[in-house]
Amino acid sequence: MNAFIRAGSFVLAIVAGGYVGMASAQDKADQLVGSLRMFPAALPGIAPSNGKPDLNEERRRQVYSELRELDQQALPALIRGLADRDVQLRRNVALFLGTAAGEWYDPSQPRMNVQAALPALITSLTDSDDRVRELVAQVIGEIGPSAVAAVPALMKLLTDPSEGSRNSACLGLAGVGPAAKAALPALRKALSDKNPTVRRFAQRAIERIEDVSVRFQ
Repeated sequence: MNAFIRAGSFVLAIVAGGYVGMASAQDKADQLVGSLRMFPAALPGIAPSNGKPDLNEERRRQVYSELRELDQQALPALIRGLADRDVQLRRNVALFLGTAAGEWYDPSQPRMNVQAALPALITSLTDSDDRVRELVAQVIGEIGPSAVAAVPALMKLLTDPSEGSRNSACLGLAGVGPAAKAALPALRKALSDKNPTVRRFAQRAIERIEDVSVRFQ
């Protein structure tokens, strides 16, 4: 009987330890996501001309790296961040998700599966902030064909008053690829957009959806 009790206590200790570890990971994710608000919602295009390291960008890379290490355990905190009242945080969460889901920011790291955030990303396509909408559409494009559920919302974004949002809607649809075939009529209509950049991105999205080899520049 005592042996049984001891065995039961051992199992409970293991379960409790696992719960504490999970809670700790969630707490860390919340802290890291909260710290994203300190950064500009854009990445620097070139290295500092004075040759000195940009300490703010080094810190950003560290935060990004730690979030990537948490991987799926970070997604709940990131999803909450997309709905935060602070627009700066929403922008930076979307920016991080775009870097993590793609290969363009740090090709040395594997892409992060952010599929679980797709419903929240679709909701964020109607965010009140132009920059959030732009970044979120790009994240959806990085997810690829499995983000097909976002196609109707991206089609609606093609008529957004913001040029940046319309451009990003094209990028998102291009990323979804042939699975976004339903968007072809809307994209062909966008070929008459008043802005030449939107027209160019719409054409490239059409080519990508029609499975024509094209290189985005």
